[in-house]
Amino acid sequence: MKTLIVNADDFGRTPGVNAGVLEAHGGGIVTSATVMVLEKAAARGIREASERAPRLSLGLHFCVTGGGPPAAPARALPTLAPGGRFRRVPEELPAEIPSAEVRAELEAQIAVFQMLARMDPSHLDSHHHAARHPAIAPVFAAIAAARGLPARAPDDASRRLLRAARVRTPDRFEDGFHGDGVRVERLARILEELPDGVTELMCHPAVVDDALREGSRYAGARDLEREILCDPAIREVVRARRIRLAGFEALAARMR
Repeated sequence: MKTLIVNADDFGRTPGVNAGVLEAHGGGIVTSATVMVLEKAAARGIREASERAPRLSLGLHFCVTGGGPPAAPARALPTLAPGGRFRRVPEELPAEIPSAEVRAELEAQIAVFQMLARMDPSHLDSHHHAARHPAIAPVFAAIAAARGLPARAPDDASRRLLRAARVRTPDRFEDGFHGDGVRVERLARILEELPDGVTELMCHPAVVDDALREGSRYAGARDLEREILCDPAIREVVRARRIRLAGFEALAARMR
């Protein structure tokens, strides 16, 4: 069986991101989204999803980059968030980060998610794939395992580490629908060539607004992503290829 989780990253980042994700779910193939709980539009986005899209799975988009303030007290994160602010990009993260700091921030963001959503996240992933960082990855895996949460595995090394910790992950991760790959033909080919098993497709749909333009290096293509994810031709490929669209709950019955 071919199962596809179409996960929209950055939910909660801006009102336009929220609108685009909800449109791509209601009128397209998006099945799941991960919330940036530290952003101003997170609470509103979760509320709108609850009211308008109860079948949309919501996970946590764990952030330790992006320049914003952390969820945990800044004094507890001298390495991860010096001066009370995250670094802008993963390349700026130091090679060594105390595991206690990573644990404190991830647990704090999960707690914010639970407060806003009144439920646990469906799964965990990370902004800028920061969970691949050598100092973050083992803590990320340990917390996911302790809480019984599935997690994104953006590469084979991450998948091995997560599964060794008995964390459920999709069998494959597809990031080709991004940047120059945001074309109807590209997404159709990904779907036509989808193998058996569970695949996660990462996407970033949005109704691009000023807040997103000002705060993200990846903004312009998000309108086009939204349009393509809602294209009837894409839905037809899903139907013709007998692809099951699902959230991360699809992993519940699988072996860890």
